[in-house]
Amino acid sequence: MRETKQGPVGTPSPATQPRTGRTTAASVAASTDNAAALRAKWQGENARRTQAYLAIREHLQEQPTPQAVRTVARLWCRDITHLADDVVEAMNSTETSE
Repeated sequence: MRETKQGPVGTPSPATQPRTGRTTAASVAASTDNAAALRAKWQGENARRTQAYLAIREHLQEQPTPQAVRTVARLWCRDITHLADDVVEAMNSTETSE
């Protein structure tokens, strides 16, 4: 076990965050609401990603040979990359038009 040096009694640990005020019921409620909103957003995004992933997997499993599976997988990758390029281009064109 590693020895740690501690300062005089009453010296806070450097890892301890300084207290800036009292925690109020409103601040606790706000942080709880924020956490719940972030959790809900993540769950929605994860569900959508999972559905897309499972649809691609199902399509790959329908292929008759391992070579066909790899070919279709490359086509999916190509199509997604082209889609991403289109989205980036659209985002860039809206940024410059403002």
